[in-house]
Amino acid sequence: MYLFINPIGSTCYHAEQNILDMIQEAREDVRFRFIPLMNMQSVQDIMEMNGKSRTDLATRNKLVMNIYHAALDFKASLFQGKKRGRNFLLSIQRQMEYSVDGNYTNDIAMQAALESGLDKEMFIHDRNSEFTAKSFMKDQKTAAEMNVKHHPTVVLFNVKGYDCGIAMDACKSDYVLKEILAGRMPTDLVEKDCGCHSQMNSFLKSNRTPLKIQIDSNN
Repeated sequence: MYLFINPIGSTCYHAEQNILDMIQEAREDVRFRFIPLMNMQSVQDIMEMNGKSRTDLATRNKLVMNIYHAALDFKASLFQGKKRGRNFLLSIQRQMEYSVDGNYTNDIAMQAALESGLDKEMFIHDRNSEFTAKSFMKDQKTAAEMNVKHHPTVVLFNVKGYDCGIAMDACKSDYVLKEILAGRMPTDLVEKDCGCHSQMNSFLKSNRTPLKIQIDSNN
């Protein structure tokens, strides 16, 4: 399971908590990753959600830098263990939810490092390393390969009844995720923009691009 997230977003913060709770209750072990996502569409989504004009370049640039630095810090925290990394991510998102000016600051990062038990010197070194920046860019390549443009998007593989990956809005899929994690085949999924099914399956298998789905509102 992959969850593509905004590292400073409150919506993603709550989606992550819901998914972590579901994973704890799952009947089988679930391998999952939280992946910071930043592209033109995801940034535009945040601008529109906050009522900002797409021509407001100052706000856009500020947002991009906030997401970028938070993403690098999250990647750096993961080098000290997945659990510490997840706790770091949840901490910065929780702090940002109550931030007055919406700025991601060094104080926020250091508080999150303290709360998640990170080695401070190692974290400071890793957050500024070339390897961390390359790791972030690798994540963006993964998102592009899976055709993920929005967050929070959850992508799952090896789902019963599907011979390819599936992607869905993490905020609208609680019931479906619970069914999947319980080992049951979801019944209220509708393929979206799929084209020819046989050709699409072949493409998915070779390119790791998940089948986009939506929840059937009639069920």
